[in-house]
Amino acid sequence: MSSTKDNTTTIPMQTPEDIALPQSLLDLRTAALRKTSGYGIPTLALIDAEAWRLHSPSEDWLEWRGRWSATRLREMPLDISSGELIVGRPLLRDPNENEQAQITAVQHLLDSIPPYPGGDPGHFHPDYEKLFRSGIGGVLGEIKNRKEQASGDTRTMYNACEIAMQGFSDYVVRVADECDAKAGCAGEYADHWHNMADICRKVAIAPPDTFHEAIELMFLTMVALWFGDDHFLTTPGRMDQTLLRFYESDLAAGRITHERAFELICSLYIQCNMILYPGSALSVMVGGRDSQGRDVTNDLTYMCMDARLATHLVYPTIGIAWHEDTPIELTKHACRMIATGVGDPAFFNDELIIIGLRKHGVSESDSYNYMNSTCVEIKVAGASNMWVTQPYFNCPEAILHVMDMVADDTMPEPATFAEFCTAVKERLASTVRDAAVSLDKIWHDREERGCHPLASCLISDCLEKGLDYDRGGARYNWVENSFVGLANLADSMMAIKMLVYEQGELSLNEFRTALKADYKGYEELLARIINIIPSYGCDNDEVDAIVAEWADFLGETTESNVVGLHRYVPGFFCWIMHGLMGAQMGATPDGRRAGLALADGAGAAQGRETCGPTAAILSTTKWNHIKAIGGVVHNLKLSKNSLSGDSNQKALKSLIETYLRRGGFEIQINAVSADTLRDAQLHPEDYADLVVRVAGYSDYFTHLDPVLQAEVIARTEHDGFGS
Repeated sequence: MSSTKDNTTTIPMQTPEDIALPQSLLDLRTAALRKTSGYGIPTLALIDAEAWRLHSPSEDWLEWRGRWSATRLREMPLDISSGELIVGRPLLRDPNENEQAQITAVQHLLDSIPPYPGGDPGHFHPDYEKLFRSGIGGVLGEIKNRKEQASGDTRTMYNACEIAMQGFSDYVVRVADECDAKAGCAGEYADHWHNMADICRKVAIAPPDTFHEAIELMFLTMVALWFGDDHFLTTPGRMDQTLLRFYESDLAAGRITHERAFELICSLYIQCNMILYPGSALSVMVGGRDSQGRDVTNDLTYMCMDARLATHLVYPTIGIAWHEDTPIELTKHACRMIATGVGDPAFFNDELIIIGLRKHGVSESDSYNYMNSTCVEIKVAGASNMWVTQPYFNCPEAILHVMDMVADDTMPEPATFAEFCTAVKERLASTVRDAAVSLDKIWHDREERGCHPLASCLISDCLEKGLDYDRGGARYNWVENSFVGLANLADSMMAIKMLVYEQGELSLNEFRTALKADYKGYEELLARIINIIPSYGCDNDEVDAIVAEWADFLGETTESNVVGLHRYVPGFFCWIMHGLMGAQMGATPDGRRAGLALADGAGAAQGRETCGPTAAILSTTKWNHIKAIGGVVHNLKLSKNSLSGDSNQKALKSLIETYLRRGGFEIQINAVSADTLRDAQLHPEDYADLVVRVAGYSDYFTHLDPVLQAEVIARTEHDGFGS
């Protein structure tokens, strides 16, 4: 990549022709797009039962967990398809009738396995840098050397890691064998499959030397952790950094072209879609800075973005770690990409996130090396055991709880708005505290009946400490939650403040009666709430101050608790939980009707940001996002017309940069019209690859349930950038 003093870069791929896929990859893309069922290994239960059958009381739990991973990796069936450039997928389908009968026969063994304590074992990012530097064989060598110097429990831990890591190596050799077998019936393509076998045999032991070897090892690692160690949603991560030295070396030696590297990245993306189940999330982060704080934008940054356009599948989503030295051309390229309607990339505030991480004890060099785990939750790449979305909290539920207590005479009606706020805060604080106590117990239960020896091989500093991933081995350890419906909470508080306490138009009991009726018979009240009372998202200082007060309270309340080895960490996003929670609760004082989704992130509730996108981002950035390392998402919906042409894309760039410079955590944009979405509801067969940003993650619109489809349609569609 060339870089000039005016802070621009040369984009390696700019036109549709440049990013067109060969037919072999198009065929694999079609297969991934059509996959709608069978996301499990059909014989996994049989493999687990056999591994447990061989367990004896004298076998240490850690050694059992290592052997369990190794057994899975040695026995899970594999699936290789013609045209693949990246290989190693497990065979994923539902069990057939015979397999199901065998599973039923061993159910007693499965039931006798101590249950996993819970918490979040997934959303994982291994230390690719170390793995690429040392190779599987090098990590095994380190384990053996450390084991020779260890004793007692530490020696047992290294033994478990050795078992698991050897299972990983054996799995990669099995993939090589499958490739050689494929070559036997591949005719003119036999050389390709023998080459793939050679690559796999190489990385089964030695460090990768080429771009193809490195990206192949990346995928094999994802599969091994995902299906062998139950670390689901293991991410490719910061590909434009971890793979760069291989790309540049190959390019200089003439071993690879831009086009071939691009095809390999596209192949990885397609494979991710082959193993991911609907409603998942997977992420690639590009841009940002290295451990010295220097911008890292390079050719692979653009290729990782353009591969999302070329494959046009739902996974992975792309995030840009944006900072003031991010090349102007990268931001422009991102805006052009958003204008296509693909929903990517999202922008993450690199400046803010590194400050937030350092406040949690993350070192300066590590603070630059973070990932959005899958949606917008943040963890340090390659060095952390961080549980995300544990749990999701329903913010407006606390208001209804207090109103119910007043209606039931369980508590007297608060005499002032401040007293009402105190009652709601007490309810939320109690809910958060109870969750923290429960999670702390689970954290410590996992020290005994959790444990992940394979993950411990691939996360700093487990091997250095001689401690398992679940026993404090990782460098950073904490739990993140997520608050859902912040806008509904604030708008509800504004309505109660004005209607009950300032204007005295109705009592809390009377308001609750209207909510119980879902505003039927109270249409005038509903219209007044929606059209007259100020809403969050319109740059109104009074209601925005309410949001800031409650966001600060929820953050402080979270951090006043300790879970495991660290203080509890807050977040404000919702995945699909705004739809699920909204579907299960009645009407709320903000004018939201019963069964409708809650607000989709940390921005305004759907349809309430009526003063334009600038006003919307001004509102969201009036409260401090630094503490919310658990993730903050701001969704914007713009018409395609508003994004056509250079001047509109310049306005989009300005809007995004304004949000980030004002302290916004993350912003993502849908550029699909409501009319298109409604047509997709009527004719889903015509919109199989229509991707929308939901609430931190992306999904095919036609895969969403009716509540979430309605929620995305209900978002305000801005047709310009004025406030």
